[in-house]
Amino acid sequence: MSTHSDPTRAAVRCEGCGVILVAEITGDDSIRPLGTSEDCVCGDGSFVRLERPATVAH
Repeated sequence: MSTHSDPTRAAVRCEGCGVILVAEITGDDSIRPLGTSEDCVCGDGSFVRLERPATVAH
């Protein structure tokens, strides 16, 4: 059994240039973009997790 939280994947947006990437969100809420370096290509490196839209019942 694992003693730490497994990372989850989520869409994140760079606060500097607005690019949207897939990232791992770790147990301590650290955001690590996948397929890129730690920093966005614009160099800002500040990311915000995008929220899922609310589900609408029909």
